Amino acid sequence: MSDNVAAFTVPPVVKTITVKCSPERAFRAFTAEAARWWPLATHSMRGSGKKVEICCFEERVGGRVYQRAEDGSEADWGRILAWDPPRHFAFSWLVNLAPEQAQKVAVEFTPVPAGTEVRLTHSGWEALGDVAAAEARRRDYDNGWASVFGDCFRRYADGAS
Repeated sequence: MSDNVAAFTVPPVVKTITVKCSPERAFRAFTAEAARWWPLATHSMRGSGKKVEICCFEERVGGRVYQRAEDGSEADWGRILAWDPPRHFAFSWLVNLAPEQAQKVAVEFTPVPAGTEVRLTHSGWEALGDVAAAEARRRDYDNGWASVFGDCFRRYADGAS
């Protein structure tokens, strides 16, 4: 492929939930309190059996999204691409990928009568350069986001109001 353009498209993973708190509270819960709800024991870039203690969103465009293990080692998950609290933020997704394979995760927070609708969109599968690999990874993340976002984040945000 030339010019880093894929000759195929793979639809984004889109997950939408409603949480029982304000957009401000939901935004803060997702970003500043990520280590409290993200299942780090099972969904992290652990290496050599290291226990991951935190995941962190540096709250600015260009900031890092990373995890830190108990030994102080860090692993980057991506970079903040957009930061507009409490409405929206987006970050590149580099988990187990080369920089040129970065994907994008965008999260939107919209007030609704029951609290906040939170929509997560994970896109950019074409950056993997291979349709079979892109479709397989998309399937994995479709299931993964259902668990991490749809279950873990929802439970935390509902209790965080």
